[in-house]
Amino acid sequence: MRKESPPPSVSTTTTSKLFTVFETKPLVATLLALTLVLLIWNLPPYYQNLLFTTRPCSAPTPSASFNTTSTTTNSSTTTFIASVNSSSPSPVYSAAKKFSTQKPIDPNKRVFQAYGNAAALFVQMGAYRGGERTFAVVGLASKPIHVFGRPWFKCEWISNNGSSVRAKAYKILPDWGYGRVYTVVVVNCTFSVTPNSDNIGGKLMINAYYGESQRKYEKFTALEEAPGSYNKSKFHPPYQYEYLYCGSSLYGNLSASRMREWMAYHAWFFGPSSHFVFHDAGGVNPAVRAVLEPWVRAGRATVQDIRAQADFDGYYYNQFLVVNDCLHRYRHAANWTFYFDVDEYIYLPSGNTLESVLKEFSEYTQFTIEQNPMSSKLCLNDSTQDYSRQWGFEKLLFRESRNGIRRDRKYAIQAKNAFATGVHMSENVVGKALHKTEKKIRYYHYHNTITVHEELCRELLPQSAKKRVTKYDNLPYVYDDSMKKLSNTIKEFERKTIGNLQGFV
Repeated sequence: MRKESPPPSVSTTTTSKLFTVFETKPLVATLLALTLVLLIWNLPPYYQNLLFTTRPCSAPTPSASFNTTSTTTNSSTTTFIASVNSSSPSPVYSAAKKFSTQKPIDPNKRVFQAYGNAAALFVQMGAYRGGERTFAVVGLASKPIHVFGRPWFKCEWISNNGSSVRAKAYKILPDWGYGRVYTVVVVNCTFSVTPNSDNIGGKLMINAYYGESQRKYEKFTALEEAPGSYNKSKFHPPYQYEYLYCGSSLYGNLSASRMREWMAYHAWFFGPSSHFVFHDAGGVNPAVRAVLEPWVRAGRATVQDIRAQADFDGYYYNQFLVVNDCLHRYRHAANWTFYFDVDEYIYLPSGNTLESVLKEFSEYTQFTIEQNPMSSKLCLNDSTQDYSRQWGFEKLLFRESRNGIRRDRKYAIQAKNAFATGVHMSENVVGKALHKTEKKIRYYHYHNTITVHEELCRELLPQSAKKRVTKYDNLPYVYDDSMKKLSNTIKEFERKTIGNLQGFV
């Protein structure tokens, strides 16, 4: 027989219903209230203008204008100027507006509010006239804007008589994406007529646009020409030099001894009709400057101070910027411009002369030079030698001899035919390039020696190494004394040209 539970008592039922009523309604109300409070608390602040443009920390008034300073061939200082005369100044936001509690109407509309500037639209290093109708403006710019965006430039020549002519610029990014926060930009302005043909002077104005729209841009003066300064003959041969050296950024704790040897050797190699342009990015310490100063006084070298480049995070001490500035600054200064580093020595095998080789290459705009990599520490164990008194290329005589591998090359270029350049070659030229040159010209690379201040000979090989292949650090080395044979000639040339250098043997 089924047993049934006794019916609940009246008091128990009443108590249960009352508990349910008093438990559920306050809980729901409390949860709703808390949810509303949390939603309101976490909503982002709303500002009057959701798409505002950040304003530079030191933005000038709309009437301010910063012009680049004129530079001359003998200048040893390069000035970086970011000209920011905006056509439509950004609004100024007060602290009250920055931390406003006003909420957006749509809670799902996200607001991304930026403060300050990550990188500039354009930072000018130099501007140069490259011919009768063309100019080049060389500088840095925000890499994301120029690599992933669509900024563009417009050029305008304003004559001192009030007339003007305009042209759309051609933009070149010569560092092929190697840039970091900043990338290198070369702005080419080519006009349909010759600016300043009447020689009354004027200025080159640049409009730098952030994107396809013409409403937002920066306008600045890139270059000024004084009355009477235009001389079209300097854009045609004969040029001031036969050969020009454009050096990359000099940085780090450079050895004065290595710089002394390099300068003496190449001053002899290129001859009296040559000039060397160095760029000090912090590496020209007092000892290095003392080594270069006699050559500067003799008119053979120029040292430009580019230490301000450290404020702009570009590739490898902004070396792409430096070589492009040098290209355009000296575009019509020499027949051939060479690009290589201060631990590399150009060499002519088989009795070739530089004049004969370059005459053979004259139909080419540029040619690349193959590398002979040398050991930075291997010397012969020869008790008859006083290595402490010998130059680096006089005692480092072992060449790494692997075949069939790709090695870095350096190059020379006829700058008059180039619009931009790189570290190892240029892709922005008019004319042909030659690469099979190893039988005519090459260079010895003494890698990792330029910052060595102690003795270079740190590993000694037996005399038998002169006639066999030696394995060191799993690499094959062979004896090569081609550079050593020139050492006495170079030392005598240095002594006759600039005298004895104090503190050196």
